[in-house]
Amino acid sequence: FTVKQVKSTLIPLCLFWASMIVSLLFFILLSRASAAVAFQPSAPFRHHLLTASHRSKSIASELFALASEGDDDDAAGTVAMRATDLDDSLGLTPDERTVVNVYRVCKDSVVYVTSVRKSRDSSRSIGGGRRLRSNRWQQRDGSKAKETEKEEPEQRQTLPKGMALGSGSGFVVDSEGYIVTNYHVIQRAFESNQDVIQYDNFWDGVATNATKRMKNSMTPLGRDTEIMKSIENFINGTISSISGRDFKEADSVSSELPAQVFVRFGTNGDGDATSQLSSSASYHPCEIVNVVKELDVAVLKISKAPPSLKALIYGKSSDLLVGQSLLAIGNPFGLDRTLSSGLVSALGRSITGVVGNDIKNCIQTDAAINPGNSGGPLLNLSGEVVGVNTMIITTSGSNAGIGFAVPGDNVKESTDSIIDLDKERRLRNTNRKGRGWLGADVATGALEESFRRRLSVSSTMNYEEDEVGAFLTALSISSPLLEKQDGHKKNIETTYFANGNIRLGDRVVNVGGNPVANGIEFVSEMKRRVEGEQLSLTVQNMNGEKRVEYVTLGRIPL
Repeated sequence: FTVKQVKSTLIPLCLFWASMIVSLLFFILLSRASAAVAFQPSAPFRHHLLTASHRSKSIASELFALASEGDDDDAAGTVAMRATDLDDSLGLTPDERTVVNVYRVCKDSVVYVTSVRKSRDSSRSIGGGRRLRSNRWQQRDGSKAKETEKEEPEQRQTLPKGMALGSGSGFVVDSEGYIVTNYHVIQRAFESNQDVIQYDNFWDGVATNATKRMKNSMTPLGRDTEIMKSIENFINGTISSISGRDFKEADSVSSELPAQVFVRFGTNGDGDATSQLSSSASYHPCEIVNVVKELDVAVLKISKAPPSLKALIYGKSSDLLVGQSLLAIGNPFGLDRTLSSGLVSALGRSITGVVGNDIKNCIQTDAAINPGNSGGPLLNLSGEVVGVNTMIITTSGSNAGIGFAVPGDNVKESTDSIIDLDKERRLRNTNRKGRGWLGADVATGALEESFRRRLSVSSTMNYEEDEVGAFLTALSISSPLLEKQDGHKKNIETTYFANGNIRLGDRVVNVGGNPVANGIEFVSEMKRRVEGEQLSLTVQNMNGEKRVEYVTLGRIPL
């Protein structure tokens, strides 16, 4: 073929295929545009949903709004609306709207709590990670606590094989992963771990004392390092044979705690204990930080807290009235995030706790509380925790309309101190300064109110509500407030009861230039101070005389 023949053949052929490709692309684009128009909702329908008038609004409905207000040029088929607009379209009453929005806000902070006594195989590894060793055990052992967060795998975790020790509910009280539940929910796990801790502490003491005495008896013969090392190995080997512990391994099987607590964050309708998806639900291992048996409460700490954790806030249980509406969220029979509602049936009830003591001022409610609700929050209609559901009275084992909750005021006071100490402990393990310590107790709540009434009666001065300050009720023997200044010991008077009468003492009315109106403000102010900080406190006595005390905040004793 000549060049002219080749050109006359190829050029028409190339033009033909080029036109075919362009036609195909045009057809594809046209088909997609037609599909988008076909599936896009009509303008009147979209306008009707988005412009529905608000029939009513409540404080609780202002707590929650979905930030999904899309633009008109969003992806085809997308309908964007606020949750309150949806409530309007459903015709919810004001009371229904309040309950719905409290549930929306609080449900993600309620967890399912369960504990497992691990089998020998599963106890060696949780979720494929290294052996875990409790921070409480490490602290008792005197070794530096290791952050378990570094040992946790990031993949979805399921429960290890072993014997179930109990389950219930809990709720997040701190975004760093702290959870409050009932003590009886994790009681068997706690007691199992304590048995191991006490056993290990006993044999640790035996080994330490035996080694020390043997070394002292060998002192006259000289301190040969090799001989001393051989003696220590001989003693440890002998005690290991007797006790079953291996002192050579820091992560020995007996050193590892046998029981592990887990929490699960429920999903909307998924992942409950009766669901087929429960096997794939993600469980987060927890550490038992501490317990308050007298109140039947326990504080847990998620080993690796999700960044989206949202803490519930406490309301005042002392402000409750009989007949007031209440909501309970929990996991009855393992059903995640179950909501029930009721009223305050009675106040000031006394119930017998798990250790046999009387828990006073409990809240009685007819909100449905069933097995699995224990440890869950009892909420007011503002979404605030006013109690922790703890027990029911029933003849059938299920709800009979008589349930009890530990008052939130008592729970908050006890668990806050546990959480603060644990945070301080973790800060020290990272060689950072913790919160400053003044070593002073102040009155809050009903006690503070009684002191205020006494002050208004006995004082010749007329104090405004925000001028009273914080009543000092007790001072630690090593409090910085009692340290000598310029060779003179500070003279601080505390407020106390004597023979049934209130003896008024000093009040702190200013901290570092910031006025404090009451005990709560004083505590909040002190929580922002760090160890070693120099601080000025303005103190006022019952006669209205003010003076300034200079202190250097100490280290919180653990």
